[in-house]
Amino acid sequence: MANIDEISLSWGVFFPSRKNGMTATEALKQTIDADYRMIEFVTPPTVFDTLSSEVKEICASNIKVWAVHGILGSGAISPEAKVRKQAIEDAFRFASMCADFCPCPLVEHYLDRHLNPEIGKYFRESIACLHEKVAPLGYTLCIETAPYKPEVNERYPDSREIADFVRSFDSDSLQMIVDFNHSNLNEDLFDVAKNSAGLVKSVHISNNRGERENHLIPNHPEGVIDIGKVFKKFRECGYSGACNLEFLFDDKTTDVPRLKKVREYMENLIK
Repeated sequence: MANIDEISLSWGVFFPSRKNGMTATEALKQTIDADYRMIEFVTPPTVFDTLSSEVKEICASNIKVWAVHGILGSGAISPEAKVRKQAIEDAFRFASMCADFCPCPLVEHYLDRHLNPEIGKYFRESIACLHEKVAPLGYTLCIETAPYKPEVNERYPDSREIADFVRSFDSDSLQMIVDFNHSNLNEDLFDVAKNSAGLVKSVHISNNRGERENHLIPNHPEGVIDIGKVFKKFRECGYSGACNLEFLFDDKTTDVPRLKKVREYMENLIK
């Protein structure tokens, strides 16, 4: 694992621009020019045709990949076995094509957000199958804490539920990722740190206004999360990985000076 003081930049910051035509080469150049040494690799899910070249380009650079954000989607909880199988195959194909970055965390969302208990069974089966496939590649499959979206999801699975789900597998290669921007909306992040103690292999750090997941920069003037205090609490509870930033600028575009400014802010904050 990386030293805890290392800053990692989630390439989710480039996601809107990537959808509008920004290339991996351009994203990589901004990352390097802003003096980041580590990234969480995120890319639009329609890029299987260019994924191999993106992976090769990053491997040839001085950038280390801290984590890979996977693509397991709602098909994994479909009542149709054929649909679930395809979702797992797609997620495994993506992970396999990124396996040159291993060993590292592979991030997947916790999708059991419904009242129907059958969906929980489907999700568990899908995760068990994906875990069996990706662990030999060198991934630690990390289940991400869920956002509070009552207008979309039937229920909110809290950090204790997700921690219990992960612990039930009793595997060092199946762990958790805590998303600060998700978990502060309906829980106290200090409680989340205690509930997930010993399981957290990565984090997503950004801020929000306290009502919806906004993915604001950590020092956004409207942000309600005390990033420094919360990150310190996760340290105390055993997290020893990189400080992984997953934010979007207000205008959904990127530039080197602002990327560098966020990095410098976080480096000073966690000293």
